[in-house]
Amino acid sequence: MKNSIWIFSLLLMGFVFVFYNSCKKDDNIDNNPTPTGQVPILTTSDVSDITQTTATCGGNITNDGGATVTARGVCWSTGQVPTISDNISTDSTGVGNFTSSITGLSPNTTYYVRAYATSSIGTGYGNAMSFTSTSALAIGQSYQGGIIAYILQSGDPGYIAGQTHGLIAAPSDQSIGIQWYNGSYTVTGATGTAIGTGNANTNTIVTNQGAGSYGAQLCSDLVLGGYSDWYLPSKDELNKLYLNKITIGGFANAYYWSSTESYGNTTAWMQYFIVGYQSTNDKNGAKYVRAVRAF
Repeated sequence: MKNSIWIFSLLLMGFVFVFYNSCKKDDNIDNNPTPTGQVPILTTSDVSDITQTTATCGGNITNDGGATVTARGVCWSTGQVPTISDNISTDSTGVGNFTSSITGLSPNTTYYVRAYATSSIGTGYGNAMSFTSTSALAIGQSYQGGIIAYILQSGDPGYIAGQTHGLIAAPSDQSIGIQWYNGSYTVTGATGTAIGTGNANTNTIVTNQGAGSYGAQLCSDLVLGGYSDWYLPSKDELNKLYLNKITIGGFANAYYWSSTESYGNTTAWMQYFIVGYQSTNDKNGAKYVRAVRAF
C-alpha cells in the first residue's frame, strides 16, 4: 500500500512539473512574438530657398525598417502636424538623402513640413519644421539692393505665369550730369527698346566705348546692396521708372538717359521726368542716370 502511494506521488509530481513548464513555454511565445518590422526612420532637412509660393526641403531615411521604401517626399500644411493626407511631394524610392520642392504656397503664410517615407509596413515621418513664405512683392518695396520699380505683367517680355519678376531701381541717382558716350561718336548697336533689353544695351555700349566715365559704364561698375548686375535702363524700362517715380522716390525734375541708341551715331534716347516725354539728344549731353537691375 505504501509503495502504491509513493508511486502515485511521484507520478503526480511529474505531471505538475510538465504542466508548469508547458505553461511557461506558452508564456514565452505570447510575450516575445516574432518581429515583423517597423515603419521607416528618417529626419527632415532644413527649409531653404523660400519665396512667396515655393520652398525647398527634403529628408534623410536612415533605416527602412525591414521593408523597401516605395514612396518618399515631404508633406506640408498650415497645421502643425502635416501628414500624407495633406500636400505632398513624391521624390523617388529607397533610403538616403533626398530633396523636395514645395509648391503652391500663399504669400506671408506660416507652414509646417515633415519628410515622409512609406513601405509595406506603413508610413514614417521626420521631425516637423516650420517656415513662413515671403510677402507679396509690390512697387516701392525695398528688395534685393534697391526699390521695386516695376513688376512684369502678362504680355511683357520675360513674363512667366505664377512667378514674380520685374525691375529694381537703385534708391538714388548715380549721376546728376554725365555723358552717354565716352567721347567717340560710334554706332554702338545698343538699339534695344523693350523691357529686358537694357542689360544687353549696357554691355554693348561698354564693349564699344571702353573704360571711362559715362552713363553705361557708371551703371555697369555699380555694386549696391551686394548686387553687381546693375545697368542703364532701356527706353521702355526708363519709362516704367517715370510712371512709378513717386512710389520709387528720389527722382529729379530732369532728363534721364536710357541705354537705347537712336538714329545714326550721334544721339540716344532720354526721358524728361517732369512730363514724361521721350526724345533724342546728342550723346555728349550731361543727363541724370538711375541704374536698374532685373529680378
